Order: sequence, then C-alpha cells, then structure tokens
Amino acid sequence: MNARWVALRDGRSRPELVAATRTLALALACAACIAVALAAGPDTSANWRFAIPALFAAAAVSSVGGFAFSALALALSGWCFRDPVAMVATFLVCSLAIQVYTVIRLRAEIDPGSVAPFLLGGLAGTPVGTWMLLHLDATRLALFLGVLLLGWCAFMLARRPGWTLRGSFAGDVAAGALGGVTGGVAAFPGAVPVLLIGLRGWSKARQRATFQPYILIMQVLSLASLAAQGGFDSVDGAELPLLPLAAAVVAALLGARIGMRLFSRLSDRQFARWVLLLLAASGAAMIVRGWPG
Repeated sequence: MNARWVALRDGRSRPELVAATRTLALALACAACIAVALAAGPDTSANWRFAIPALFAAAAVSSVGGFAFSALALALSGWCFRDPVAMVATFLVCSLAIQVYTVIRLRAEIDPGSVAPFLLGGLAGTPVGTWMLLHLDATRLALFLGVLLLGWCAFMLARRPGWTLRGSFAGDVAAGALGGVTGGVAAFPGAVPVLLIGLRGWSKARQRATFQPYILIMQVLSLASLAAQGGFDSVDGAELPLLPLAAAVVAALLGARIGMRLFSRLSDRQFARWVLLLLAASGAAMIVRGWPG
C-alpha cells in the first residue's frame, strides 16, 4: 500500500488530510458555481452567467480591505440585473455572507470594548439614515457622500506621513452614529468609522477587527430599521431563482476567502493604501449613482 495513504490511515498526516479535503471542497464549490452560471438561462431577474463571476471578483477585491462589496458589485455586475429589487437582494445576501465569514476569521482579534462605542452610536444613527432614505432625495445624498469620500482620500494622500489621531469614547460614538446614517442612506455603514479608525495608527488586524463586526451588525440593523419604517411595503418582491442565488453566495464566499488570504500578506502600510483605494472606488460609484440625468 502507498506509504502516504498508510500515514493518512494511521493519523500521522492528519493536517495533510485536512488540507486535501479543504482543497477538494473548494474545487467542487468552484465547479458548482461555474456549472450553475453556464446552465442558467435568461430570466426576468438577471444574467447570471456574467453576474456570478462578477460577484466573485467584487468579493475578492473588497475582502482585502473588509468593505465596499456593494459598490464594487454595482460597478461590475449592476448591468447584469434586469430587476433592481433582485439586484439589491442579491448584493445584500452576498454581503451578509461575506461579513459573517470575515468576522469569524477575525474573531480572535475582536475587542468588544473597541467595537462597543461605534455600535452605541450606530443604534442612534441608523433610524435617522433610514428616515432620510425614505423621505429625502437619496441620490443627492449619495452624490454628496461620494464627493466627501473622494476629498478625504485626496487629503489622506497629501497628509504628513506618520500623522495619527488619538481616539476618544465620544468621538467613536459620533463616528458610529454617522456610519449608521450613511448605512441607512447609502448602504455604506463603514464610511466614517473606517476613515476614523484608519487615522489611529493601529495594525491592520486591529482595524479590521474593530470595523468589520460593526459593519455586519449595522447591515442587519439597517434592514430591521427599513422594515420597521415600512420601507418594503410598496416594493413588489422579485422572483429570485434560488439555485443561481445560492451559486452567487458561494462565489462571493470563495472570493472572500481569496481576499482574506491577500489581506494576511499585506503590510500595515499596504493595507492603508488598499483601504484608500476602496474608499475612492466607493466614492466614485456613489457619484455615478447620484449624478443628475
């Protein structure tokens, strides 16, 4: 008998067996996504043949920094969706799956004391953002937020290297509240907290372990607030085929796995640049979305 298989049988190479099983599972998941994408015919919701690989790419790029999936997904796959409700629902399900996965991966680094002030502010800001979405011109608000993000990225590139900002409980609560507002208005709760945390001089792991769980919880709160204020009452539910939607979620998780691997190889300085890139991309997407005409 082959010595390798004898070692696996006797438990002497269990790490190799785990690695081989994981590789096989990933290969099967990739094959399943490709098969579903190729087999998916035209329907009233989306062109899944192009949407599934586009969502994979959006997840891979955004998961390096930990946010901006929806902005990148809109840029890469928005044209694939014929129904806007189907598009939003797909982005939301994929985004939540990615956030849960990344939070689980970062769980050892998470400090509840650092996250709590942001969440406290977010609880107050989310209903305000939802009200603004339902009663004000959301496209103009998105345009304004996009301009601010691009301006901030320009400021960060021009600032003196090594300059940091000391945090405070009140400042974190205020940033969390503003994030709750932007989460309700533009589905981007991480906008302000990511900016503030990036100025602390923290390591990349501590930054993500602070804003990643915040973003996840804010997404859930934004949905609950939108439902509580009647945001879904006048929306006709889109018929989303379950198999392509499941394949899109799996593709997004595979992309997130690649993104997390790349994240682990970045230095703190490289991570800071990636965050600026994602913020600039999000700002540009919001400007395009809110531009008149």
